[in-house]
Amino acid sequence: MKTRYGVFLAMMTLCLVLLGTWNVGHTQGTIKVTFNLNTSTNLDTLGEDGFVQIRGSLNWQTGALLPGGKTIDWNATSDLVMQNVGGDYWTITFEMEPEDTLYFKFWTGFDANTGTHPNGGWEGPFNPADPVDADTRTFISGTTDTVVALQYYHPGSDKVDQMWRPFESKPDTVAIYFRVNMGGVMESERFNPDVNGPVGVRGDPGASSGYLDWGSTKLILNREMGSVNNGSFWSGVLYIPKDSIEVGTQQEYKFFIENDTENGWENNVGNRKYVYTATLVNVRGDTTLHWRYFDDLQPTGQQPYESTVTFQVNLEALEKIGLFDRGVGDKIGVLGPKGWDAKNDLIELDFVALLQAWATSEPLKLIPGSMVAYKYFIVWDSSRVDPNSPNYIPFLDLGDGWEEPGLTGGSNRLFEFKAEPNQTPPGDFGKEVQFFDTVPPKGVIETPIKLTFQVDMRPAADPNTNTKTLFRPGTDQAFIQFDGSMFSLSQGMSRSGENARIPLEDPDGDGIYTATMDSLKLPVWYMVSYIIAYTTETGGIETNGGGLEKGRRYYQYVHPEKVNDDGTVVWPAEYVFPVVTWKEKDLDVEDPPDLDTPTGVLDDIAGGPETFQLAQNYPNPFNPETEIRYDVPKNAHVKIAVYNMMGQLVKTLVDRQHVRGQYKIKWNGLNDQGQSVASGVYFLKMTSGDFLQVRKMALVR
Repeated sequence: MKTRYGVFLAMMTLCLVLLGTWNVGHTQGTIKVTFNLNTSTNLDTLGEDGFVQIRGSLNWQTGALLPGGKTIDWNATSDLVMQNVGGDYWTITFEMEPEDTLYFKFWTGFDANTGTHPNGGWEGPFNPADPVDADTRTFISGTTDTVVALQYYHPGSDKVDQMWRPFESKPDTVAIYFRVNMGGVMESERFNPDVNGPVGVRGDPGASSGYLDWGSTKLILNREMGSVNNGSFWSGVLYIPKDSIEVGTQQEYKFFIENDTENGWENNVGNRKYVYTATLVNVRGDTTLHWRYFDDLQPTGQQPYESTVTFQVNLEALEKIGLFDRGVGDKIGVLGPKGWDAKNDLIELDFVALLQAWATSEPLKLIPGSMVAYKYFIVWDSSRVDPNSPNYIPFLDLGDGWEEPGLTGGSNRLFEFKAEPNQTPPGDFGKEVQFFDTVPPKGVIETPIKLTFQVDMRPAADPNTNTKTLFRPGTDQAFIQFDGSMFSLSQGMSRSGENARIPLEDPDGDGIYTATMDSLKLPVWYMVSYIIAYTTETGGIETNGGGLEKGRRYYQYVHPEKVNDDGTVVWPAEYVFPVVTWKEKDLDVEDPPDLDTPTGVLDDIAGGPETFQLAQNYPNPFNPETEIRYDVPKNAHVKIAVYNMMGQLVKTLVDRQHVRGQYKIKWNGLNDQGQSVASGVYFLKMTSGDFLQVRKMALVR
């Protein structure tokens, strides 16, 4: 029997208006009801794999049976379990009889029996929407299928209206609700709300029309004092006028510790992103971004562990090109583990003759398993910027001593902090030490060489691939602009900006622009890093890339002609870099060539080979290394690479131009990152033009 109230009909109309329902078609008999919930206001770490349930009663009858056989109850036996549809959004559709009254609350947990903080999963009280003074949510079914407007989980103890929202809806703006959990960095003692709080959001000003900025915080978040782990959540709303947003634009952002300018950034994650979709801008008008842990660092319940970390870096390649000399007072340090302020946070290294490297041991107190971001930093002597000093280096900036490691695409180095009393970050290329900019001594070219760069500029002129001011072929001037590059500094150019450019030309009009450097100052590095700049009709300059992550600039390498058995490297007299394609972001980062594995022409050439041939490696199986021989019958570009059983690239052994001859190389079981690979079967693949040959080999550790 259905419960009736004296003022039911009047209140039914009132409740339907209050709940913001809309009708989606008439039905006969039962109706379908859809509830949508946003849990961004939950005070615990509820994720997409959480558990959300509607608990309540039908017409004040607990354990009531709904049409379709579903039961509604005030405990875990309720059948109304919601489904996650992405981020903080949950939905459910179920059947009701017309003109029934549902009293309910949303319940959240990590499973059906483990509720969220602070009230065991239960929502707080609500202002009554029914003649009966109930502190629950209320829904009165009508006679048509109904989709109830989005509701927000209410975690507090104060009464609120059922359709309350954590932010204001404004007709001419888009509201973006940001939320971050600081529990991990609070646990690691990196963040103390009372010392270096609050937390803010910084981001790409171009995407947000200046409402976010990388250089200053435009949105300060508020601490959710009742949230889990002693108030670990921070949240806030960014309101952006709709007419300033270009639909389809991608917004990049990061969270930032506001009063820790030396180490305030999230260092271990890439730029966070969302898109201003047409639905968001023109239909919904607001959205909540699912919460994230700051720096992706989760609280573990562990105590910080103190360990002595040894950093060691080889500067021989830097010394060879004349950009470092301890004899004139140049020094080196590491930034990141204690902050990024070169004046206050630098951990200085000392030269250790036995290692022929710079090293230091520094105590660090961190949560085991956390990732430590760092870079080496040169402290040049002041005489380096004195034009009257013999130590003078043109265009040098004493504040720009940052390394830009090629292996990381210029982004931070990372190592995992372990619960060990002593530890050392792994070396580069399988070595014991690291190399500044990840350039080893063998990566220095000391013989005359001419370099040619190639850039496909056609995407820069296409509005489908370029949202910036379009490049006008034949009118605008394009440049290679060396960015963060010691290569350009060694050539008497700056490390970035106008004084780091060389012009690109396209005489045949095919869209592939080239630039040649044929009078290089020697020695010079085999690694170059750059972005593309071009002029515009307004007299400005557009550049691509940027940011702090891998892909901020192009990285390319000169490949050697061969590596001799004695380890010496033979460089070509002329090298043409492969064509790179103009992109706005996520620029291509090439893997460095192997400078350690011998690869050279055999001595016993008799007339030269007549066909391409990849011989079986010997020995096979092998440990620790194996020799690979191959024939090249004519001048050709040859690539030989190792792949695993999944078809994934493990190691590029050869990728360069060859003259006719018989060659040999060795593989020592390391991948392209210089790490030892596991025992197993690997495939050796040789390609040159239409030629392709594959051999199977086995590594046994």
